Amino acid sequence: MTIDKVGAVILNDEGQMLVVRKQVPGRHTFIIPGGQRETGESDEQTCRRELLEELGTQVVAMDYFGTYEEPSEFEDAALRATVYRVEIKGDPTPTSEIVELAWVDGTSLAAGVEVGSVVARHVLPRLVGEGLVKPA
Repeated sequence: MTIDKVGAVILNDEGQMLVVRKQVPGRHTFIIPGGQRETGESDEQTCRRELLEELGTQVVAMDYFGTYEEPSEFEDAALRATVYRVEIKGDPTPTSEIVELAWVDGTSLAAGVEVGSVVARHVLPRLVGEGLVKPA
């Protein structure tokens, strides 16, 4: 079984990327904001809905970043994450099932911040390589 999700890469002016932690007992992993499509939704509609629900923010612009397949962090299934670089309006605030948010960069993994495999293996290395996020 494969779970399809849409994720948002949100950057700040300090060269950091926004990650969120959901309320899952025994798990402290940070992931990119986003979620599963509802019936009939496009990726853009899903992204807009999820960011409003999870962070109270609005999408200003979004561009395709990549599609990545990894084991799901929270379900016993494969994950296919379609990821977009997203510009938002508003200050992100944890709502819904989000219990914490953090801004991470290339130094965060060495500092012990636990991030999901899509972030650790794909998104963060690419952002560092493109000079969009501070390196380790």
